Amino acid sequence: MGLYIHVPFCISRCEYCAFATWSDRFDSMDRYLEALAIELSEAGSGLVFGTVFFGGGTPSLLSLEALSKIMAMISLSPGAEVTIEANPESLADEPADYLKLGINRVSVGVQSLSDTELKRLGRDHRSSTARAALGRLSNSGLSYSVDLMYGAVGEDFGSIEGSIAQIMEVECPPDHISIYGLTVEGGTRLAAKKEMHPDDDDLAWKYLVICEILDGFGFVDYEVSNFARAGHYSKHNWSYWMQGRYLGVGPSAHSFIGDERSWNIRDSLRWIASISNKKSAKAGSERLDVETAKFEGLGLLLRTVLGIPSQTFEMENVPEDLYSLTEDRRLVLTPKGRLLHNQLVGFIDTSKITIEELNEFQGRRLEDILSFSSSR
Repeated sequence: MGLYIHVPFCISRCEYCAFATWSDRFDSMDRYLEALAIELSEAGSGLVFGTVFFGGGTPSLLSLEALSKIMAMISLSPGAEVTIEANPESLADEPADYLKLGINRVSVGVQSLSDTELKRLGRDHRSSTARAALGRLSNSGLSYSVDLMYGAVGEDFGSIEGSIAQIMEVECPPDHISIYGLTVEGGTRLAAKKEMHPDDDDLAWKYLVICEILDGFGFVDYEVSNFARAGHYSKHNWSYWMQGRYLGVGPSAHSFIGDERSWNIRDSLRWIASISNKKSAKAGSERLDVETAKFEGLGLLLRTVLGIPSQTFEMENVPEDLYSLTEDRRLVLTPKGRLLHNQLVGFIDTSKITIEELNEFQGRRLEDILSFSSSR
């Protein structure tokens, strides 16, 4: 069982951000923490979690004292992975303090080490702030991941290559890197600036080159946007892609328990009010029937290095350079194929697998099917 905790506070909103986060509601922080404690004590009662993920928003804006109180309410299984998202400007002065709370992984939103690109993206920090944060993480004893973003209009590919090179020059480089192409979401400031919308061909070319660069540094592309060194993939996110069950607490948080998927009220103040008035925080729910579960499950698997059982894919209708077949008859998309993932899910045939077979396939350990010593 995984646990996702949504923290809806940010210093400011980035140009591209469509998440449930607010920069003008810090006066509700204490009420948010009180409501979170109520929801967690009720929804999480009796549950033991193998992974926990503090997401947002900017969870690193929470004080160490607040994080300590939250962690004290959570029952963890031995060896649990506990991740906190952080921005460089709000990362703890001594990141090792997170370890004392039971948080053993940090995902830091660097996005770029080019001040020009950071300004275009509307980020609060500058490259010097990010480098300082990476230096503190490097010596903290924590496992950490770096987020990078590419595709902004006017972006020089040299800035992407330079960002990766600088990240890998720190004393103890990250063991996980996530790369995200800039996308335009409705309602964002970026959506209103058509001249700043990214070009699809530019995004595709940059994605393929970034894959090659990270491969050269020993990272394995274990999911479309995620690259890891040996043994350091995100277990929490891997569970999502394997249709694992999870509890979500906080505004807009999603849960998947049994065959029901549910989601919380998005607006943080309405979410607080509902919990404070002893009302349900749920905004809606749905039950997955078997066919939907199979289609979604195979579609998620196709994003990963695990791939899908080859019999569930209509290979004869797809160019051979978009996929590869493993010795144990798994079909895995190539980097070029991953660019067309949304189209290729249309070639999945759910009639070729039972839900029991799918569940067994999803239960395979990533460590057992993949050598992290080199990319495939």
